[in-house]
Order: sequence, then C-alpha cells, then structure tokens
Amino acid sequence: MRNMRRLAAALVSGLFLVSAAAGADDAQGAGSINADGAPLPIDLGAPDALAGGTGKGFNLACDWRPANGTPTPSTPNGIRYGYIELAAGYYQVFLSPYFPVGTKFRIEGQYPKARNFSYQLYNGPNGGLGYLADYKVQPDPGSQSPFSGVNTLDTAIQPGGHYTVHIVYGVAPATPAPNTLYVTAKNFSLGSQAVFIYRIYNAFAGIGVIDHGGFPLPTVYKETASGDVTLASLDNKLLCDAGIGQRNLRRVVRAQLSDIINANPKYPQPIAAKPVPAAPQFMLRDNPADVLVNSDNRYIYALLSQKPGDLVLMRAKAPTYATGPNAGSDPQLRHWSICQNAYVTVETYACIEDTDATIDSGGFFNIVISVPAKRPANAVRAHGFDWLTYGTDQEAAPILRHMLASPHFTQSAFAVPQGQGPQAPLIMGDYFPVATYCANSVFSAHTNAGETPKQVFAACAAGQ
Repeated sequence: MRNMRRLAAALVSGLFLVSAAAGADDAQGAGSINADGAPLPIDLGAPDALAGGTGKGFNLACDWRPANGTPTPSTPNGIRYGYIELAAGYYQVFLSPYFPVGTKFRIEGQYPKARNFSYQLYNGPNGGLGYLADYKVQPDPGSQSPFSGVNTLDTAIQPGGHYTVHIVYGVAPATPAPNTLYVTAKNFSLGSQAVFIYRIYNAFAGIGVIDHGGFPLPTVYKETASGDVTLASLDNKLLCDAGIGQRNLRRVVRAQLSDIINANPKYPQPIAAKPVPAAPQFMLRDNPADVLVNSDNRYIYALLSQKPGDLVLMRAKAPTYATGPNAGSDPQLRHWSICQNAYVTVETYACIEDTDATIDSGGFFNIVISVPAKRPANAVRAHGFDWLTYGTDQEAAPILRHMLASPHFTQSAFAVPQGQGPQAPLIMGDYFPVATYCANSVFSAHTNAGETPKQVFAACAAGQ
C-alpha cells in the first residue's frame, strides 16, 4: 500500500512538472489560492504570417468552451476545479492578442436569469486586463437590465433583455467606450492568448448551472470589411480543443489521483484534549492582479490539515444579500458563499450558498468540516450547524466569498484597503471568519447539552 501511494504521488508530481512546462498558469505553484481559474490552450509560440507581422504567435480564435469542469449535457457530473464556486458556470473565449489594431469582435447576449454575471479579460494566466460587471453592461435600445446596482437586482425587470459587448484591439482611451474591452498586444507574453471569461453566478430557482442562465451562450462575431463572421466559424477545432483539453485533463487527472491516494487517509487521528491544536487562521486574499481573480469577489481563506483531528468549526456573521431575507433596498452583498477545496489539486468539493446557510439567533453561520466518517450526528440545522465534507486531500482550503458589496457596508471584505490584508479581522469585525479544531466528543457533549453554536465553538476552542 505504501509503495502504491509513493507511485501515485510520483505520478502527481510528474503531472505538476508537465503542467509547469505546458502552461504558465500552473507554474504559479501548487496550492496558490487562485479562485475561479480557467484553462488555457497550449502555448503556440511559433511565428505565423497571420500574427500581424509580430511573429509572436498564431491568431487563434476559439469560441465558447466551458471552464473548470462546468457541467454540460454530455458531462453533467465531472470534477470541478480551480477553487471555483459550484453555483457558478464559467465559459471562455480565446483570441490571439496579435490581431491588427482596429480589429473588432462583438458579443451579443441576453441578461441571464441569475444573480450575477460578468465579462473579464486576462493575459493568459495573469492578472485581469479588463472587466465588465453586470451592472455596467448597458442594454440595447428597447431592452432593460435587471442589474440595477452594485449590490442589488431590480426584480421588477424580467431577465432576457439584450445587450452588446465589444472587444476592440488597440490602446484603451482615457474614457473607455461603454460595454467595451480593449486588447493591447504589448500586455501579452510570447505565445499567450487573450482569455475572455463569462461567469454566471446563482441561477434562479429551477435553472441549473448546466443551463448557463436560462439562455443560449452569447454569440461572438468578428467584424470584417465584408461583413460579420461568427467566431464559431473561425474556430480551429483541432487546435482549440487540443490546447484547452490538455490542461483540463491535467487538472482532472490530478484531482482523481488525489482522490485515489487519499481514499482511506491515515488521518484524522483523535484530538487529545491537551495540548489544544493551534486554530486555523483565515487570511484575506489581497492581490488584485493574482491569477485569474474574479473582480466581483474578494476571498477569505484558511489552510486546514487533517492531522489535528476530528472536526473544524468555522463561524462568522452572515451578511444580507440580494434577493435574500431582510435585504431591504440596500443588501450588504450581492452574494456570499463558503466552498471547501483541495489545497494542492484545487478541486472544489462542496459549497454552502447564502440561500442555504443556517443562521443562528445572533446572525452567525456555523459550519462543521470533517471527513464523512467523522461527521457528528448533531452537525445539522436543528442544532444551528451546517456541514461540509473535508474532501480527500490531506490539506484543504475553505474559501469565503464576498461579492459586490454595498458602499454602505463598511465591514465587508471590500472595505479592507488593498495591501492591508492583515487588518481585515479588525476592519471586518464579526464578519471575518474564525475557526477552531474540535474533538468529536467535545462537540457531541456540548450540542447534546443544548448549548448554542457560539457556546459550542468556545468549548471546542478551549478543548474542553
């Protein structure tokens, strides 16, 4: 068994090496918190006559493809990866950054039946180069947008109205045109592609992630002197599928190997009452130029180990959210969630959405994280708790998302100035999550005694 584990570990390591050679997004390092990542095609650095004389790469044009294991009719239950949100769908278009200045692409879409959507432009795996939040996407004449503000939705306006987004090659002006993103070749490294990611969060009731917001994916056109050409007709299926698919495959195989290696993990061992294990510390992800970050979100995460033992308890005050109870006309956030992820393979195991979270009498959510075999019988709504699987990896990373905060919500993750991540607990107060390890016996004793989640958390933190 030990030799099998070593062999599997070597295979995982080999995949990491292949991944580092074939895609810069993987070279960022195992476990880097790069929520909402998206696959990239293989590097195509060979000179090409179509590259506008730059000699820097092929002028690829790849139409929509699902990212990060987003479900499709043919693959409804695949592995989701990239520290993503399971209630979201991720779709991507790849374009060479080396089309001539003045080249234009046009995206025609409909406002989805969902709580959020956005378009973002990336230089391959690197930081975002352009961003259109849903509330900034202006409707076409005769249509209306239900995305009325940063943190709100206008429920009186039905989704389905039409909009048009433009992609223009050239330097962005001081005042960019509405609904427009700009591609400037100098911002791209040799052989990299411009990645446009379309995200849809929290589809309405009855609409699954597989339905991409209840409407067809937007249509992308290249505008030419002789007329519009659909991106689908320009799509080089061989290159695009091979390039995108090879990285998808690496991610999925790494996650599958991790699941096999850790299917019967050595841990967790029982926690001794003393010494009490050091509590996991949450941190604010504080680099807006990090790998494929979603500009709609700020992320708070912790690193967990199974070695200390049975359970992890996580607790924070729950913000109000758009369309939720007590939201009023100024909800604190558009959306929030907690997802449990594998630290190394970046697989997303499970999420708790704001709409599904159990909120105690003090306004806090309380989550128990454990492997299924260690799940306490009292980690249920009746006792004020929700439960998340730890997953199969030895190390894990729970992520709390705050999306599109009200300017009046002064304790959101967005209220923490860039570069001041260590100040997040002080600025956010009770909205900043805390965690502790806990023995199953301690948790059961205090929940059986009818104590509140706050009291149970305190007892676990004290190891008593």
